Amino acid sequence: MKMWIPKSYGDVQVELLNMDETSIEARIIEDMDCGVAVFYDRRWDVTHVLAEWLVEHMEEFQGKKVMVLGAGVGAETLVLAKGASHLWINDLSSVALDLCGEQLEHNGLMNYTKVLGRYEEVEMPKVDLIVASFLVYDRMTLESIRKFFTGQQSRFILMNEHLKEFRAFMGESEVKVLFEVDGAACIQM
Repeated sequence: MKMWIPKSYGDVQVELLNMDETSIEARIIEDMDCGVAVFYDRRWDVTHVLAEWLVEHMEEFQGKKVMVLGAGVGAETLVLAKGASHLWINDLSSVALDLCGEQLEHNGLMNYTKVLGRYEEVEMPKVDLIVASFLVYDRMTLESIRKFFTGQQSRFILMNEHLKEFRAFMGESEVKVLFEVDGAACIQM
């Protein structure tokens, strides 16, 4: 099985880690078996939709400092790193961050810093934009995002499926819907 899968987002060509490749899958399973309650972006089509939108709207992050919350292995991080002056990738899983870093470096992108830990608890670098994909999916993640936004000043773009917790978050926050597609929405705060 191939380690890398070619993928196009608009006119941006990248190679994504093959999450089904035996050695990659083993690292993910080991991480989950150790009790790290995280999920990986291969399950979320909305991540690829976000990456497509980002290619079409590179002016949103071109030359800016960007943080990706809950990056996972991060298909969207590849697009963001191509335009951002610097990219911070955050995840609760060190394995996810390592895989994301490997994927960025394989694509020749070195302008990133890993930030391990719960996004609502880590020390945030000063950034121009925060991006996330499928961050609000249960009661715990809803509480985490609420806590995160206490005092947050940076612009925020979130792509998420219309789960009840995400709808609750949208209802209690001032958001601008950038676009909707197939049961999901991309919002800006």
